[in-house]
Order: sequence, then C-alpha cells, then structure tokens
Amino acid sequence: MAKIVGLTGGIASGKSAVADALRARGAAIVDADLVARQVVEPGQPALADLVARFGSQILGPDGKLERKVLGEKVFADAAARADLNRITHPRIAAASQAEIARHVQAGAPVVFYEAALLVENKAHEWLDAVIVVAAPPDVQLQRLMARDGIDEAAARARLTSQLPLEEKLKVATWVIDNAGDRAALAQQIDALWKDLVARYGPLVSQLPSVSGVMPMISEADVRDSEPHTSPAPERVLVTGFPAFTARRMARKILESDPSATVHLLVLPRFAEDAGRFIDALPMGDRGRVRLVTGDVCAMDLGLATAEYHALAADITTIHHLAGTYYWGVDADMARRINVGGTRGIVELAADCRRLRRLVHWSTVQVSGRRHGVVLEDELDVGQRFHNHYEATKLAAEVIAREAMRRMPVTIVRPGIIVGDSKTGEIDKLDGPYYLIVLFATNAWPVQLPLPGRGSAPLYLTPIDYVIDAGYQLGVDERAAGKTVHLVDPDPLPARRVLELVAEHAQTPAPRGFVPASLARALLRAPGLGKLTRAPAAVVDLLSTSVHYHTKHASELLADTGIVCPPFESYVGNLVRYVKEARAARKKGGAGIEAIEDETFDPLA
Repeated sequence: MAKIVGLTGGIASGKSAVADALRARGAAIVDADLVARQVVEPGQPALADLVARFGSQILGPDGKLERKVLGEKVFADAAARADLNRITHPRIAAASQAEIARHVQAGAPVVFYEAALLVENKAHEWLDAVIVVAAPPDVQLQRLMARDGIDEAAARARLTSQLPLEEKLKVATWVIDNAGDRAALAQQIDALWKDLVARYGPLVSQLPSVSGVMPMISEADVRDSEPHTSPAPERVLVTGFPAFTARRMARKILESDPSATVHLLVLPRFAEDAGRFIDALPMGDRGRVRLVTGDVCAMDLGLATAEYHALAADITTIHHLAGTYYWGVDADMARRINVGGTRGIVELAADCRRLRRLVHWSTVQVSGRRHGVVLEDELDVGQRFHNHYEATKLAAEVIAREAMRRMPVTIVRPGIIVGDSKTGEIDKLDGPYYLIVLFATNAWPVQLPLPGRGSAPLYLTPIDYVIDAGYQLGVDERAAGKTVHLVDPDPLPARRVLELVAEHAQTPAPRGFVPASLARALLRAPGLGKLTRAPAAVVDLLSTSVHYHTKHASELLADTGIVCPPFESYVGNLVRYVKEARAARKKGGAGIEAIEDETFDPLA
C-alpha cells in the first residue's frame, strides 16, 4: 500500500531544493504551490469566486490572476484573508489529494506531498511521515532577502508570521539541517533516501513529477495570515447505486461540502446509468464524482489491486448503502448482497488509513418478530424473522457491530423509507410504501381485507429526513460507535395510515381487517408464488407491534434542526406522486424510471 510522506519547512529553508533532489531521483512529488497556481487559472471556479469577492482589478490583461494586486488587498485585512482561504484552500486540498491518488493509482510506492503550510493546515495528521527542512533564522533571513529582493524589515515580517520551527520539528519523522552549503545538503539527502528505502522499499514513481513554480499567494505569499486549520477534504465512497438512497446521498454530500469528492461504486451494467446521473448534476459538481466500476460482493470489490489500493489510500468516509431493499429477494441473493457486501466494505474500511467514518445502513426490520420497545443499542441475534431480507440484514449488522471495536462505525437503522416529504418523489414503484398505497387504495390485484387489527405502529420515514440525518451522523464525531434509529418518534397506527392514504387518494376506506395469520396463509398459498411475496411482507409490517427507541437520534440531532415530519403533513404529496407516476406509466410516458436491479419487481 502506498505511503504518503509530507515535505515541509520554513520559508527560505531549502524545502524546494530537497524536493527537486528527490524528484531527480524519480520520486513522486505533489507540489501544493503548483497546485495552488493551477486552481486559479482562467476558467477555474476559484478564479471566478476570487473576482466576485475582490473585483476584476485582480486580473491582468491576459485574464490571469495578478498575485501582487491580490496580495495588497489581503495583507492588511484579516477578513479578506479569511475569504481568500475559504475560496482557495478547499480546492487546493482537493486537487492535491487527486494528484496524490493519480500517483498511487499509477503504482508509486511513496508519494511526497510538498507544502509550506503543511503543519499549519494540520495535514500532517493524515500523513504516514513528515520531513522537515530546517535552517537557523539568520540563514533564512539572508536567503529570503537575496531570493525575493526585499529589505530586512520585510523579510523579518514574513519570518515572524510563520509557525515557529520548533512546532514543526515536533511532528517531524526526519529532519534535514540545511544550515550549510549544497554539498552538506546533498549528503543529508543521500542519508534520507537510504532511510526511506529501508523503511518503504523502492521509491521510484511511474509518473513524471512537475517541478515547482511561483506559488499561489495563499500558499507562499500570504505569510502573515492566521494558520488555517482544516482536515483533509472528504473523499466519500457511496455504495448501492442506483438505489434512490445512494443517489440522494451522493447529491447531499456534494451540496453540503464543496471540497468533497464522491466515489460511486457501481456494477458494470449500471455504469451508463451512473454516467447519466453525473451529467444531470450541476456543472460545478460533475468533476467531483468518480465512478468506481466493481462489485461490493467480490474480493477487493472486484477491482484491480492497484485500483483497490488507490481507493483505500484516498477514502475518508464510507456510506455503505448497498443491499437488497426489496423483500421478495431469494435467500442466496440476500445473503450475497447483504452479508458478503458488508464484509467486503468492512475489509476496505480496515485498509483505509485516513478513515474517519464508516456509516453502515441497516434497517429497523432487524428487530424481527418482536413486541415491545427495541433499543438502539440492542441486538438480539436469536429472534425470528418474517423473511430472508430481515435475517440477512441482521447478519450484516453483526459484521458492522464487530467492526466498531476496531474503527469508527455508525449504524443507521431507518424505518420504511417513503418518498420525499415535500415532493413525494421516489425512484421506483416497487417499494414497501408503494405497496401500502396499493393496499389502501384497493389497487392491488389480489383483493383481500387488510391484515391484523391495524393497531400496530407503522414507521414510515421520508427519504429527505433519512438522508439529511444520515449525512449529519456521518460527520458528527459523537456518532461513532453508536446505532441510531431514524424513525418517526410518534408513529401512527397502521389503520390510521391506510385511512389517510385512502382519503388523499379519494378512494373508499380500507375494507376491514382479518387476522394476520389468516392473511399470511392466504397470500402464501400454493399457486400465488412470487406474486404474493411482497404483499406478504406488508402483512408482516401491518401486524407487528414494535416500538423503536430514539434516544441517540434525539441527542445527536437535537441542535441541527433535522426532525422527522409527522406523516399527516406529507401523506398528500406521497399519494399524489404515486398516482401521477402510475398514470404516466400506464400511458407509456416517462413516469418513474424503472431501474433494473437484482431483486424481484412484482409490477414488472
């Protein structure tokens, strides 16, 4: 697995000379100063943002950034410097990470990340080692005056604006003392190279490294700005595409974090659909999505060794949304996707040395055939289940819970995910809530009374709440090691839910209820086969009296404004969307896209 080694030092200490020497030997070097220049080239979003903030006078006749002019605007203005950092630093970090990943993917065993403000930016926290190039202050002063043609007062001002050398030395793995001449420096570089080879093996890269150029102002010229303390940009792997949850989570990450990159793990047959998904994103977001064509159930995710290692070196967060979400799936398929897929993702997470969080998406149905209150931390592996879906989801959660002992894992258990509370939008007409609508509106072809007494609480959870809450839990450090129920804390009884659906659909109310055991027996009678597997699962939902505790959800989301809306407030949107989509489908219109997957679609 590739190692990432930082290279830093004080101004005029000789950091660039050391980088050039390593580069000449064939090492892979990523120069943050060069990246900083590239992200503000004409046509780049960062330059447009800078112009919007500081005015067109920061541009030269050729449309390029005039660093001296920008420097004059920010040197004496702390707010302006903060805006400069806000605009440029996330993009510099993102581009640097992408360049590091490029070298790793090409097979570089070690990548050196050269950055003047590496320690100030806390980047050393995610590196494998750090090289600090040091020189006495008087040597730095003379070199800086000669190099930049400035007087002593200006040179001292730049030196005193930097983090003291003592602070950088505290995080150093190797120190290069560059107080002497070039011959002395060359000897130390030779010794460093031998130490690096002894620790990491061969260092030669497969890709050429570009030498540094005049640095962007935010990395080299603005030496008197306050230290910018931000972690490495988020690199998020999202599994489960093309499921609606995966699509919505990818969009949520892009909207919430302008420096994040989303890696979509997709089966080869979904690559074209994923391409259309990316093309439909806002222009500025398209370049922040990477397609990873593989299989969550295969060894190393079905990726080549180099590609797998590059992914592991890059990823900081994983949202594991893959898994069968339809109850009609057979046992072998459910186990392969739910259990095998989770095991593969946990193995990847263990290889991700920058991992901040693994969010494993489970379901409240892991409670099985239970009654009474189910706590978020509770996991009873001995309970019975209504179907293979629930049993294998629990087996997958057991794997994720075991991983909690070794890494930061959050388990999310949503209720029955329904459409968007504001628009009613859902991606497929085969989900559990759609079947409930069919029951309630007498639209299901198997005409039966509704099962159970109708008094069991029905935990319907809108997709927008689930995604907003799931994303927030993924970035909240307090959520690591916790299991969270994402459900309506005050659910309606099943009978009332069905009545409200019928009311908004303007159809007769449900025609009464029969004992759940009788309804289950009728639906599973010989001859009905696959047609009744999905409605039989709905029978189980409408007749199981379980209450899901929400202590962790309440505590972690208390100050975020993220709350699950009551069903009465959005049922009309759900019903309207389903009715309109069904009508469009019958007329042969666009309707809701029927995305092929490996689960049984009762409406196909």
